[in-house]
Amino acid sequence: MTLRFDPPAGTPHLPRLILLHGAACGPWIWGEGFAQRLAAAGHPCVAVTLHAATLSERVAAVRAVLEEGPALLVGHSLGALIAQRLLDDARVRGAALLAPVPPEGLWWSNAHLAASDPALWGEVARLTGSGEPSLALARGLFGPGMDQATAMIHAGRLRDESPAALMEAQMPQPVTPGWVHGRPVLVLGAEHDRLIPRDAMERCAGWHGVAARILPGTGHLLMLDAGWEAAADRISAWAPTG
Repeated sequence: MTLRFDPPAGTPHLPRLILLHGAACGPWIWGEGFAQRLAAAGHPCVAVTLHAATLSERVAAVRAVLEEGPALLVGHSLGALIAQRLLDDARVRGAALLAPVPPEGLWWSNAHLAASDPALWGEVARLTGSGEPSLALARGLFGPGMDQATAMIHAGRLRDESPAALMEAQMPQPVTPGWVHGRPVLVLGAEHDRLIPRDAMERCAGWHGVAARILPGTGHLLMLDAGWEAAADRISAWAPTG
């Protein structure tokens, strides 16, 4: 399934955005207001489904969407890792990386979570299967400003990530460094992200030759969290027009 969000009639069109969701999510995660806000600013948006068993297949799925024309990529978490693997594609004009899995892979972030919060680590591991979300998972994915009921609703929509894709994502990835690919990159981290620690985000940003920007008050699912509008507006303000 692909979701499309078009700017209002008469709005000058800005660069097209391809939105790439993270693990256990789907295109729906952008459609709760985030993509609509980007479209209202003038960006045609395409939210792609990334449920293939391997990361390479997910990269290929995005390349197929790029056949429609050049675009900026907006990737979240595992989707941000897919975006980074595409930065040497000439049709990619740049990438906004939200709470990104860094080029080193998930191994350090995973070990950090297992050591610092083993209960949440166990709940995240259950995302490879089915079942009702726990309150601990919902709280772990959002910042303190998110109301519990809404957090539980969103957490309940997370389902069935490929164990093979997550295992592959633990390893260092074939991501071209910024001094080679030369594309503009925005790295947005979340102050209360429990899954991707700040030092991993900073290493990701450094790989691309930029500084990480941290959004206050937000958790890992920052496009759904309280204050998500600030993240969308940061992307709109950053997006290169050339």
